[in-house]
Amino acid sequence: MRKMRSMIRILSAAVACLLLAGCTLSPSGNGPESSFAEPDTWSEASAAATEAAATDGSATDAPTAAATEASGTTKTPETTKTPETTKTPETTKTPETTKTPETTKTPETTKTPETTKTPETTEIPDVTTSAAPGPDDPPDTTAPFFLNLSRNVTLKVGSTFDIHKYISYVDDLDPDVILNVTGKVDANKIGVYDLSFTISDHSGNSTSSTMKVEIVEKIASSGSSSSGTSTTKSFKTFLDTYKTENTMVGIDVSRYQGKIDFEKVAAAGCEFVIIKIGGYVGGNFTDACYVENLKNAKAAGLKIGIYWYSIEGGADDVRAHSQYLYDLLDGEHLDFPIFFDWENYINFENYKMSLRDYNNMVVAFKEEARAHGYRGALYASKNKLLTVFNDKVKEGGVWLAHYTSQTNYTGEYFLWQQGQAVIDGIGTIVDVNVFYPDRLSMD
Repeated sequence: MRKMRSMIRILSAAVACLLLAGCTLSPSGNGPESSFAEPDTWSEASAAATEAAATDGSATDAPTAAATEASGTTKTPETTKTPETTKTPETTKTPETTKTPETTKTPETTKTPETTKTPETTEIPDVTTSAAPGPDDPPDTTAPFFLNLSRNVTLKVGSTFDIHKYISYVDDLDPDVILNVTGKVDANKIGVYDLSFTISDHSGNSTSSTMKVEIVEKIASSGSSSSGTSTTKSFKTFLDTYKTENTMVGIDVSRYQGKIDFEKVAAAGCEFVIIKIGGYVGGNFTDACYVENLKNAKAAGLKIGIYWYSIEGGADDVRAHSQYLYDLLDGEHLDFPIFFDWENYINFENYKMSLRDYNNMVVAFKEEARAHGYRGALYASKNKLLTVFNDKVKEGGVWLAHYTSQTNYTGEYFLWQQGQAVIDGIGTIVDVNVFYPDRLSMD
């Protein structure tokens, strides 16, 4: 019995040793060594798959498949579904969230040409374009004078009386002339009212005048003739009077003449035409008939000139607007200078321009013409040539407007607007001009 118990203990010890040896040498891959290696193997596969997904946009299930193949188990995808949280292509669709063209359509919100039509509100600039005489200027001894003056005014009762509709004035150096009026007009009461007024510059020079204003119940008829007979001369009469071997005869036209048959105009003896190209009146504009007039006049073989009608408020305005003119002209050959036509003398004082400023404006126009390969010249009446324009502006000759049978203007001119006439090819009266070719140099 005692021996049997000893043998049983020996056999138990032997079995225990055999069992211990089988545990430490197991090749199945399901033991602790294999389980220890699994996390490292999955980490490498997961990293490789994630990098691939980031570079080629492949499906994000790839890291799970790689981890399963490396570990030999199927539990790791449950705890490491990192690809589900790193679908960077889904969360970084920057093109969808940064459609800047949709939110920054600046052309739609910055149509400045539609919202900045400042010329409509600045037809007569209400700014000072030059300073009054300074310490370096010679003593100012010249008084301001009237450009326009009506001494007798008649208005219907109930009308509005504004003295600036009947006078305008300017000074040689002072842009801000002072007006003092004595007397009042009650336009709602019939009667006769006497006014006296004085214009003064800041140097103390002054000019005075008077005006009689009559307020009446009814304005008398003008008494115009009803005979229906026109006293306007024919172009043939004009041609016979002023055409010589040293002169040429022609016309100046704009949209007011309507559609023109230039072949008939040329056949009537007209040799040249001065065409209104456009101008500046509250904004740059092109004369409605300019393009057609230019084309058809050239086709008819007439010599061509153009004029620019302006109410600009100074030299800076002229320079700022000049590019419009020369873009429109587009290098067209001309047989005459480009004429500057400025006639807005009513309320001239509102421009705040002195005569110096006014003349400098014309000089600027001529300089711009020269800079663009043309010659500029002034169009003006005899009265304004004698009273407001200096010698520098008139240098090289001008286009003189003087409606008379024979002008007595002694200044330099090469083109004379003599009057008006009717001519075949044009349905309205038209200005007629005499040109003296030997007086004009286009240099």
